[in-house]
Amino acid sequence: MNWNAITAISSAISMVAFIATAVFVAAELKALEKSRYLQITSELYATWQSQEFMNAQLWLMHRLEETTWEAFITAHRADFGEQAFHRVGSFYDRVGTLVKNGLINEREILSTIGAYGIAVWHKIEPLVREARQIENSVLFDDFERLLPSCYECYVPNLPSPEKMTPFALPLGGRTSPSPAGGAPRAGGRLASPRPKRGSGSAPGRMSAPALRKRLDRGDPVTVLDVRQREAAEADPRRLPGAVVMRPDEVAGRWSELPRERDVVAYCT
Repeated sequence: MNWNAITAISSAISMVAFIATAVFVAAELKALEKSRYLQITSELYATWQSQEFMNAQLWLMHRLEETTWEAFITAHRADFGEQAFHRVGSFYDRVGTLVKNGLINEREILSTIGAYGIAVWHKIEPLVREARQIENSVLFDDFERLLPSCYECYVPNLPSPEKMTPFALPLGGRTSPSPAGGAPRAGGRLASPRPKRGSGSAPGRMSAPALRKRLDRGDPVTVLDVRQREAAEADPRRLPGAVVMRPDEVAGRWSELPRERDVVAYCT
């Protein structure tokens, strides 16, 4: 009996079994990861779309008037305002934590909620910065770290960052009666987060063929490349004449863009 041959065959069988087991385990882990991802994102969307959360978010965006923590606490301690502040801020902070730990894909979820996150931060930022000095030094820190990713696909087409009013109510808009809990609902249709320069109206999205036609006609258009640095390095090609700004640079460099030209921003 050839024991060397038997040993070689046994080793080969063991190796095949090991590889098959490894492939099976990898497939199971991948399926488990996908299942966990779907569960996490489903729970996030369920929370974001709930009536209670939307009431709180719209209250912050359209009804919050206080700009200092002391004034806010004086007016809203233990009432709907403080509840809305922590409910909404904590939600976006949680999203930031999940993105930071690689548990969710930021591009997929921020395409839906990113613009609202920007609008909320615009209203609560001064309160958060003061509250960090008084009550919680790390309040909503992951929410703030999430903002550059939010900005990648949310570039307000405005003359200057100081005039940014995301999701502003239309002029003359009315509000409907407050629901239970005291959160007013915004009446009418919310304006787009990309209003035209100085007009207050929303231009919406522009298709690639439409942009090409405008460029071919010689229309006064500034093309703004706001891709993340990693995306630009992976594909360095860009539209001819495009101005390159990273998402977190837009607010500080907006004044560099010609005010008399329309701005068309694109990202990945």
